[in-house]
Amino acid sequence: MSAGNVSLPRPDKWPSPRSFERPCRSHRPAPSLALAEVTAGVIFEFDQISTTELPSSDIVVVGGGPIGIVVAVQLARCGHEVVVLEAGGKTVEPTAQKLNASINDGHSHNGLSEARIRVLGGNSIVWGGTLLPYTPIDFAQRDWVENSGWPLTLQELVPYYDRTAEFLGVEPGIGGDEEIWRRAHVAAPVLSDAIEIVLTRSLRERNLARLFRNDLTGRSNLKLLLHAIATDLVFDNITKCVKAVVIKSINGREARLPAKHFVIACGTIEATRLLLNSAQNDREAPWGRNRWLGCCFQDHLEISAARLLRKRTETFDNIFDSILIAGQKYQPKLRLAERVQEMEGLLNISGVMQFDSSLQHHIDNVKLFVSSVLRGAVPPNLRTIPSHIRVLLKIWGPLIRRYFREHRIFNHSDMGIRLLINCEQVPLRESAIRLDRERRDLLGMPAVRLDWRIDGREINTIVRFCEIVRDAFEKTGIADMQLHPKIATRDISILDECVDSYHQCGGLRMASTFDGGVVDPHLRVHGTANLHVAGAATFPTSGYANCTYTALALALRLCDRVTSYRNA
Repeated sequence: MSAGNVSLPRPDKWPSPRSFERPCRSHRPAPSLALAEVTAGVIFEFDQISTTELPSSDIVVVGGGPIGIVVAVQLARCGHEVVVLEAGGKTVEPTAQKLNASINDGHSHNGLSEARIRVLGGNSIVWGGTLLPYTPIDFAQRDWVENSGWPLTLQELVPYYDRTAEFLGVEPGIGGDEEIWRRAHVAAPVLSDAIEIVLTRSLRERNLARLFRNDLTGRSNLKLLLHAIATDLVFDNITKCVKAVVIKSINGREARLPAKHFVIACGTIEATRLLLNSAQNDREAPWGRNRWLGCCFQDHLEISAARLLRKRTETFDNIFDSILIAGQKYQPKLRLAERVQEMEGLLNISGVMQFDSSLQHHIDNVKLFVSSVLRGAVPPNLRTIPSHIRVLLKIWGPLIRRYFREHRIFNHSDMGIRLLINCEQVPLRESAIRLDRERRDLLGMPAVRLDWRIDGREINTIVRFCEIVRDAFEKTGIADMQLHPKIATRDISILDECVDSYHQCGGLRMASTFDGGVVDPHLRVHGTANLHVAGAATFPTSGYANCTYTALALALRLCDRVTSYRNA
């Protein structure tokens, strides 16, 4: 039987999978495909399934990126039958990436094209793997920040931050910085009471498709469907339930996949795009009548704000060199104290030291080699690593000494040190994700129009943060800091030079009521009984840190909620 003629004999049957070990031959029909009862975790190619009605499952997860994988794995571990829809394959493919073609109507946004990766693992194949929890003020309703306020508090999320850290193999979770400094044989540093020094956590294995490989390939109740692009939702206005998700492939195959619950866990832009498109196709869909749909898109404003010259080198390095303990990396980061934000009406903001080295290319290759070996993989630069090591011989001594004796990363910075900042932005309704009325992709989906707006009040936060950090360095005598000329003169045009941080959020903001947002505090879409959104698209505000840790914590919280429905 040819692959093109394969059909499912019963709604509880799936065709036998292709091996996860073999390279994905995207969009090529297999020579044959036998039908068999699934007895192991499996990965399917959507193009190999000809039926238009796929077997029903407990939960469909749209998106095989970091959020989707964690949701799927957790729910499968709880005994649910889960199907994950991934728009890409097992490697990045130009054809799949073309589906991201979009129109930018607002502030330049690099992530619109560069940070939307359609592949199993999603953006986790390229991200830094950095985890940092939000602070209480990030969840608070702030009088000086319009559209701020989450329908939950940090305290409600703390247990899920800890569970997420454990789930990902990171320790400790939230808190525990003083213990890390102690193990690094350094007292927890203090610059001033206006600036906090916090430690980020980094994953040993950043690619979550690899991290959870055993779950993705070894659970009979967890199935992945590759090259399966969700394009529409079938909503029943009587039961208030989504009945099925419509999926298509680039080759023209189309099917419906029914389930009891649906979790939209793709990236911020694609999740919003799916709900916008389904609302256009079904005027009865309640989310289509929500005035917040697509609104308040945000990112962090990033810029090199200052240059630094160390005066007390040992003290400076002991504060800002990353810590390495038991294979775990902890990076020091500066954060504006909440007291200052409240007193001066500022946004949340953070900064890290960027050490510029003429040897960076060689250093990066050594890091790639070491990280590959540590996770048991064959380094992709195995043949060239000797040449990189030879170039680095002149810093090999301090690098090795710093690591083995002091558990720190030696930062070669012959080209200088910069303060790289990430600033929260004011969430504006006008900053929005919309659909183009004319342009469509290969599947007939309307193209995205992104109108990223920046309010302008961010300039006050950027300037004050830099001034406070500079004053702290001067007072302690640790370093001299030269501000960017436009920051020093409070020139608002500096905002035109800010770039996005690939921290896309908003568009499907959460709120307690339909009038306040698209999803409720438990991430269920208002007006529906079984449609949920997991990811940073639900964030009312962007906070000071990258979104992933908080999005993952919320995702595990959602998993508990979905599981409670079954156990009720």
